[in-house]
Amino acid sequence: MPEDLAGDTIRKLADVVASNTLPKHVVELLRIALSQAETAKAAGQDQEALTIAGQALHMAENPTSEQ
Repeated sequence: MPEDLAGDTIRKLADVVASNTLPKHVVELLRIALSQAETAKAAGQDQEALTIAGQALHMAENPTSEQ
């Protein structure tokens, strides 16, 4: 079975969004990114989905670096 890196990354992002441990404005941005990543994945654009989800996870891990 081939590895689904985009799908795994999207699932990790969904878990972060669901955890609600981040400030509300960050969670809202992550929800938008999650939606975009899921849309890209559904359209067969795995690399784009991976990029969107990966960048969002980076932002979630380092919310102060975006200031």
